[in-house]
Amino acid sequence: MACIAVGWFGLDTLVATFGPVRHTAHFYDLPAVMLDPPRFLIGPAESLSAGTFGFGLLCVAVIALPVLPRLGVSPARWLLISAPLLWMVLCGIVLYVKTATAHIAAPERMGRLGGYLASWANGAMDWSGDVVARHIALGPGAYLALIGATWLAYKGANELRASAAVTGPARAALKAGVNERPVE
Repeated sequence: MACIAVGWFGLDTLVATFGPVRHTAHFYDLPAVMLDPPRFLIGPAESLSAGTFGFGLLCVAVIALPVLPRLGVSPARWLLISAPLLWMVLCGIVLYVKTATAHIAAPERMGRLGGYLASWANGAMDWSGDVVARHIALGPGAYLALIGATWLAYKGANELRASAAVTGPARAALKAGVNERPVE
Protein backbone atom coordinates (compact mmCIF):
# COMPACT_ATOMS: atom_id res chain seq x y z
CA MET A 1 0.00 0.00 0.00
CA ALA A 2 2.98 2.28 0.50
CA CYS A 3 3.81 1.97 -3.21
CA ILE A 4 0.30 3.07 -4.09
CA ALA A 5 0.40 6.04 -1.70
CA VAL A 6 3.80 7.20 -2.97
CA GLY A 7 2.73 6.67 -6.58
CA TRP A 8 -0.52 8.60 -6.17
CA PHE A 9 0.64 11.43 -3.91
CA GLY A 10 4.40 11.70 -4.23
CA LEU A 11 5.32 10.98 -7.84
CA ASP A 12 4.03 12.25 -11.18
CA THR A 13 1.27 10.24 -12.86
CA LEU A 14 1.14 12.08 -16.20
CA VAL A 15 4.02 13.91 -17.86
CA ALA A 16 3.74 16.17 -20.93
CA THR A 17 7.07 17.21 -22.43
CA PHE A 18 7.34 19.73 -25.25
CA GLY A 19 11.03 20.51 -25.68
CA PRO A 20 12.17 22.31 -22.54
CA VAL A 21 8.60 22.70 -21.23
CA ARG A 22 7.41 19.96 -18.90
CA HIS A 23 3.98 19.72 -17.28
CA THR A 24 3.17 17.05 -14.71
CA ALA A 25 0.09 15.90 -12.84
CA HIS A 26 -0.21 13.69 -9.78
CA PHE A 27 -2.95 11.08 -9.50
CA TYR A 28 -4.98 13.34 -7.21
CA ASP A 29 -4.87 16.03 -9.95
CA LEU A 30 -6.71 13.80 -12.44
CA PRO A 31 -10.14 15.41 -11.93
CA ALA A 32 -8.78 18.67 -13.36
CA VAL A 33 -7.26 16.79 -16.31
CA MET A 34 -10.48 14.81 -16.86
CA LEU A 35 -12.63 17.94 -16.83
CA ASP A 36 -10.44 19.83 -19.31
CA PRO A 37 -7.80 17.62 -21.01
CA PRO A 38 -6.38 20.42 -23.24
CA ARG A 39 -5.68 22.47 -20.10
CA PHE A 40 -3.04 19.90 -19.13
CA LEU A 41 -1.05 20.79 -22.23
CA ILE A 42 -0.75 24.46 -21.32
CA GLY A 43 -0.17 23.77 -17.66
CA PRO A 44 -2.64 22.72 -15.01
CA ALA A 45 -3.65 25.22 -12.36
CA GLU A 46 -1.33 25.05 -9.38
CA SER A 47 -3.99 25.95 -6.83
CA LEU A 48 -5.72 23.29 -4.77
CA SER A 49 -9.35 23.18 -5.85
CA ALA A 50 -12.21 21.61 -3.93
CA GLY A 51 -12.47 18.86 -6.56
CA THR A 52 -8.80 18.00 -6.22
CA PHE A 53 -9.06 17.98 -2.43
CA GLY A 54 -12.17 15.77 -2.52
CA PHE A 55 -10.57 13.39 -5.03
CA GLY A 56 -7.46 13.23 -2.82
CA LEU A 57 -9.59 12.28 0.19
CA LEU A 58 -11.36 9.65 -1.91
CA CYS A 59 -7.96 8.27 -2.95
CA VAL A 60 -6.91 8.01 0.71
CA ALA A 61 -10.14 6.10 1.44
CA VAL A 62 -9.53 3.75 -1.50
CA ILE A 63 -6.00 3.07 -0.25
CA ALA A 64 -7.43 2.25 3.19
CA LEU A 65 -10.07 -0.20 1.87
CA PRO A 66 -7.70 -3.21 1.59
CA VAL A 67 -7.09 -2.97 5.35
CA LEU A 68 -10.77 -3.58 6.18
CA PRO A 69 -10.72 -7.37 5.58
CA ARG A 70 -7.87 -7.64 8.11
CA LEU A 71 -10.05 -5.80 10.63
CA GLY A 72 -12.86 -8.32 10.22
CA VAL A 73 -15.02 -6.78 7.49
CA SER A 74 -15.86 -9.81 5.38
CA PRO A 75 -18.49 -8.82 2.78
CA ALA A 76 -16.95 -8.52 -0.67
CA ARG A 77 -13.40 -9.02 0.61
CA TRP A 78 -11.98 -9.45 -2.89
CA LEU A 79 -13.52 -6.12 -3.94
CA LEU A 80 -12.02 -4.31 -0.95
CA ILE A 81 -8.58 -5.79 -1.56
CA SER A 82 -8.70 -4.94 -5.27
CA ALA A 83 -10.11 -1.42 -4.76
CA PRO A 84 -6.92 0.52 -5.62
CA LEU A 85 -6.43 -1.41 -8.86
CA LEU A 86 -10.09 -1.04 -9.81
CA TRP A 87 -9.93 2.71 -9.02
CA MET A 88 -6.89 3.18 -11.26
CA VAL A 89 -8.54 1.24 -14.10
CA LEU A 90 -11.74 3.27 -13.77
CA CYS A 91 -9.85 6.59 -13.78
CA GLY A 92 -7.83 5.43 -16.81
CA ILE A 93 -10.98 4.51 -18.71
CA VAL A 94 -12.65 7.84 -17.92
CA LEU A 95 -9.54 9.76 -18.97
CA TYR A 96 -9.29 7.77 -22.21
CA VAL A 97 -12.96 8.32 -23.06
CA LYS A 98 -12.73 12.05 -22.29
CA THR A 99 -9.70 12.49 -24.56
CA ALA A 100 -10.71 10.14 -27.39
CA THR A 101 -14.23 11.38 -28.14
CA ALA A 102 -15.16 13.34 -31.26
CA HIS A 103 -14.59 17.02 -30.63
CA ILE A 104 -16.73 18.81 -33.23
CA ALA A 105 -20.25 17.94 -34.37
CA ALA A 106 -22.00 19.80 -37.18
CA PRO A 107 -25.50 21.11 -36.46
CA GLU A 108 -28.08 19.68 -38.85
CA ARG A 109 -29.17 23.14 -39.97
CA MET A 110 -25.73 23.68 -41.57
CA GLY A 111 -26.43 20.98 -44.10
CA ARG A 112 -23.84 19.25 -46.25
CA LEU A 113 -21.28 22.07 -46.03
CA GLY A 114 -21.38 21.95 -42.23
CA GLY A 115 -20.80 18.21 -42.38
CA TYR A 116 -17.75 18.68 -44.59
CA LEU A 117 -16.35 21.40 -42.33
CA ALA A 118 -16.92 19.30 -39.21
CA SER A 119 -15.29 16.31 -40.90
CA TRP A 120 -12.27 18.41 -41.86
CA ALA A 121 -12.04 19.87 -38.33
CA ASN A 122 -12.25 16.41 -36.76
CA GLY A 123 -9.53 15.15 -39.09
CA ALA A 124 -7.32 18.07 -38.10
CA MET A 125 -8.06 17.41 -34.42
CA ASP A 126 -7.21 13.71 -34.84
CA TRP A 127 -3.92 14.57 -36.51
CA SER A 128 -2.98 17.15 -33.91
CA GLY A 129 -4.11 14.76 -31.16
CA ASP A 130 -1.75 12.12 -32.50
CA VAL A 131 1.11 14.64 -32.50
CA VAL A 132 0.33 15.75 -28.95
CA ALA A 133 -0.14 12.16 -27.72
CA ARG A 134 3.49 11.41 -28.58
CA HIS A 135 4.53 14.00 -26.01
CA ILE A 136 2.36 12.73 -23.14
CA ALA A 137 3.49 9.73 -21.12
CA LEU A 138 2.75 7.97 -17.88
CA GLY A 139 5.02 9.10 -15.09
CA PRO A 140 6.84 6.96 -12.54
CA GLY A 141 3.98 7.36 -10.06
CA ALA A 142 1.55 5.61 -12.39
CA TYR A 143 3.89 2.66 -12.85
CA LEU A 144 4.74 2.36 -9.15
CA ALA A 145 1.07 2.56 -8.11
CA LEU A 146 0.03 0.09 -10.80
CA ILE A 147 2.66 -2.42 -9.68
CA GLY A 148 1.66 -1.96 -6.04
CA ALA A 149 -2.08 -2.24 -6.74
CA THR A 150 -1.62 -5.30 -8.95
CA TRP A 151 0.55 -6.99 -6.32
CA LEU A 152 -2.01 -6.19 -3.61
CA ALA A 153 -4.86 -7.60 -5.70
CA TYR A 154 -2.80 -10.71 -6.52
CA LYS A 155 -1.89 -11.32 -2.87
CA GLY A 156 -5.47 -10.71 -1.80
CA ALA A 157 -6.80 -13.16 -4.39
CA ASN A 158 -4.32 -15.80 -3.23
CA GLU A 159 -5.29 -15.31 0.42
CA LEU A 160 -8.97 -15.55 -0.45
CA ARG A 161 -8.37 -18.67 -2.51
CA ALA A 162 -6.43 -20.23 0.37
CA SER A 163 -9.16 -19.36 2.88
CA ALA A 164 -11.81 -20.82 0.55
CA ALA A 165 -9.89 -24.09 0.42
CA VAL A 166 -10.20 -24.50 4.18
CA THR A 167 -13.22 -26.65 5.13
CA GLY A 168 -15.05 -27.81 8.21
CA PRO A 169 -14.53 -26.33 11.69
CA ALA A 170 -11.39 -24.51 10.62
CA ARG A 171 -13.42 -22.56 8.02
CA ALA A 172 -16.04 -21.60 10.60
CA ALA A 173 -13.28 -20.40 12.92
CA LEU A 174 -11.66 -18.49 10.06
CA LYS A 175 -14.95 -16.77 9.20
CA ALA A 176 -15.44 -15.87 12.85
CA GLY A 177 -11.95 -14.41 12.96
CA VAL A 178 -10.72 -16.92 15.50
CA ASN A 179 -7.26 -18.28 14.95
CA GLU A 180 -7.29 -21.37 17.10
CA ARG A 181 -4.42 -23.77 16.82
CA PRO A 182 -4.46 -27.18 18.42
CA VAL A 183 -2.51 -27.41 21.65
CA GLU A 184 0.39 -29.84 21.35
